[in-house]
Amino acid sequence: MRPRFLLPALLAALAFTGAPVKAQDFSWSAFGTIGYAQSNRDYRYQRSIDDNGTLERDSVFGAQGDLRFGPQWSATVQLKLAPSTKEDDRFALTPAWAFLAWRPGDDWLLRAGRLRVPLYLHSEAMDVGVTHDMARLPAEMYSLAPTTDFDGLAIARTWVLGERELAVDAYTGRTNAPVRFWHRDGVPGQLPAGARYADVDVRSTGLVLTWRGLDGVLRGGVHRTRTRPRNVDGVAVRYPFVAVAPGIGYYQVSDQLPGPGVERVSAISNTVLTLGVDQQLVPGWRVAAEYARNRQFDTEMGSNTSGGYVALFHSLGRFTPYASYGRLRSSATALDWYDRLTASPLPDAIPGAAQINGAQRVAAESFYAIDQRTVALGSSFAVDAEQKIKFEWQRTHVGRVSRLVDAPAGQPVPNRTSIDVWSVNYSFSF
Repeated sequence: MRPRFLLPALLAALAFTGAPVKAQDFSWSAFGTIGYAQSNRDYRYQRSIDDNGTLERDSVFGAQGDLRFGPQWSATVQLKLAPSTKEDDRFALTPAWAFLAWRPGDDWLLRAGRLRVPLYLHSEAMDVGVTHDMARLPAEMYSLAPTTDFDGLAIARTWVLGERELAVDAYTGRTNAPVRFWHRDGVPGQLPAGARYADVDVRSTGLVLTWRGLDGVLRGGVHRTRTRPRNVDGVAVRYPFVAVAPGIGYYQVSDQLPGPGVERVSAISNTVLTLGVDQQLVPGWRVAAEYARNRQFDTEMGSNTSGGYVALFHSLGRFTPYASYGRLRSSATALDWYDRLTASPLPDAIPGAAQINGAQRVAAESFYAIDQRTVALGSSFAVDAEQKIKFEWQRTHVGRVSRLVDAPAGQPVPNRTSIDVWSVNYSFSF
């Protein structure tokens, strides 16, 4: 279901229920974060952070309306103003949520429309900064998917066990998600250097268990996706090597280059296993950790990663200082393919070497190879129940490569190096 059809479809469904609408059945809320981040590097990290500073990485604003039609039926629409997922250096207003909900009993909830995959601990409120203490949710976990919003169906069953609660969520749906690639030099005359956005059609199904107690929450899930690129001829399984002289050759990354041909599949499958915990240890001390194993099938190049983080929090009145460590790494096969495609270019003396070398580099930049780790120290300060100010310093060490770094044109790809980022945020809700 396309976004422009969501609201009319919900209104039509609500009209079908025949339930009378009263003014007191409507409620609304708003939230936002004004966030500034600056690094010590002249190239961009996480799309917008560099040594010039930016408000684009962490700033977000939203408003939500909830309309109830008696004890069983309701509708929710949430609009979000945030950095565009389709272009650099601009904001976009999008419907994050737009769904119709039916609660046949206290223990059941069925929803249809624009929903959010319960992929992370903070999935439901990841844009509402006052609900968590970190200035920025760790990229080593929260960059797992280009979007967690989808159009489809979800059903939840809840069991109340004394002062604890067990919930099971199942969902299925699809989304058309833009994915961003950064091409350091492009291919002269064929592909410009810089950011490129490509649309993919993602169908996903998952099952998530959440255990909530008085002093913590535990969440685990299994998610299955099927991703099909749009406007391109499938996804390469691997690239054949073409020898041009003893010890010299290239990888055929396009059927337009001489070679036996590139094996492709129309779509690729992923199985994602997630586990997260947020637990109070003793009064004033809390630990949170999340882990994801994203296993990709059908191709040797892609989002085949393991990653997560662990964070320790300590409450000191209105202050909550914290320390965190995150790690994200692609499979050895994916990283090896990146090295093959970029480490041994053809000599310039060979005719067409520049075009072939450029095509190989673009192929390497067109799948998500990543190897990085991050340590962070920060603190939140609760102005009141609806406002928080946050400060953070983080250092990210890039190993072999990181898809979250935009390599400067004509310069070596930043690797075996560190990036320092300082952040200050103000979050509110009402």
